[in-house]
Amino acid sequence: MNPFQPFYNMKIGVVDLSVSSAEVIPLDQEQVSRYLGGAAMNSAILEGYQTDALVFGTGPLTGSFAPASSLMIASFASPIFKRLCHVPLMLRTGPDMKFSGVDYLVVKGTAPEQSILHVNHGKLRILPAGNLQHMPVPEAIRELKKTSPAFQSVILMGPAADRGVPYASVSIGQNGSLDKAGLASLMAAKNLKGIMLGGTDGLPFNRDNPHQGKELEKIISTDKNFKHRGFHSVLKKLEGGKDAGKFFKASRKKDMACYHCPSPCMTHVRYSWQDPRNKEIQNSEEGLLLLDHAGCIALAKKVGKNILPALRACLHYGLDPAAVAEMIPEGGTMLEYLNAIDKVMSDNPPRTTDVPETYRLFGGGIPPILTGDLWEKRIGLAMILGVCPIFLLRFPQITDAALLSFISASEDVLKTMQERLSSAISSLLSPL
Repeated sequence: MNPFQPFYNMKIGVVDLSVSSAEVIPLDQEQVSRYLGGAAMNSAILEGYQTDALVFGTGPLTGSFAPASSLMIASFASPIFKRLCHVPLMLRTGPDMKFSGVDYLVVKGTAPEQSILHVNHGKLRILPAGNLQHMPVPEAIRELKKTSPAFQSVILMGPAADRGVPYASVSIGQNGSLDKAGLASLMAAKNLKGIMLGGTDGLPFNRDNPHQGKELEKIISTDKNFKHRGFHSVLKKLEGGKDAGKFFKASRKKDMACYHCPSPCMTHVRYSWQDPRNKEIQNSEEGLLLLDHAGCIALAKKVGKNILPALRACLHYGLDPAAVAEMIPEGGTMLEYLNAIDKVMSDNPPRTTDVPETYRLFGGGIPPILTGDLWEKRIGLAMILGVCPIFLLRFPQITDAALLSFISASEDVLKTMQERLSSAISSLLSPL
């Protein structure tokens, strides 16, 4: 019996944009047994395709009853870091892809015109992106909802990637992401505007998984991190986070979590502001989901109390706020900051970065709540099994054995999976 069968559709979607072809092929059971899933499986799948291929993959626990089982991973040769990178994509993207009927999605080639993928019921469609090019992210999503097949989640590149800006970052819906490794740039090079995930099917998983999920929640419920929730609870653990956090406190807020996460690390804020470039329009109220801790800290260091309008501008363009922070002046006015962000879009300046090597491997955006080997091992665990990496950094008492027990209760199977998981994490962390 294959213990992974309830956790996967056992299907890979393969899209060749250059010839507008799409097919669904079986997921290799031997590969799953060896690599388990996520970034490790993505790497194995990439070996069978050309170097410009892009793989989106889930872990065995993605979409399951395991806590924070939200993760999808994009793996590719980064045009920014010039090496293999794995970008974590959270919220509902992972479960929605799995519930769309495929576990992994391989995208190769370049489309003759800008295109967008739709995945649902185990079927792949390549659709024209129409007039979405150069459209701000929120406006593009509104257009998709009016003109495209229904979807639960969308991974979208904004006008920054359309214009070839190396500071571009993909957006999950209109919320941005932790993409600091050039995923948006690679999608732009492929003429791939985005991926819409229908997410209307499901998987049975194991019958005792809901109970196991509740038991893990009990284990972490006494941890102070469990009670201290929201974006600020993570921010204050990071260098520069306390200073950045004071600029968010006055905003109206609601803490938010990814799929099946019992302890939110994001916050939705609402704030009132007036665009200094159009003084005829009175104050407007805006809403933002804060999810990029590193990006907000970097941007807040430069713009201070103007962080929310500046962050809004980055998200509308599809820009990485941490990278933008490298290019804008400190100590200016809101008008100067907004003009500086516009200038990044128009001038397309070259990108420089000093992100540490291991952080590059995992996309550059996962916050260093823990450090050193412990950070690496927890991230490797998350990126293979399909659990939010921020959640596993916050709660290190959740062991690999506890997570693997969702897949099987057999001691022999668990022992084998632990050995293979350890090997997969080591391979993932090994220098190329």
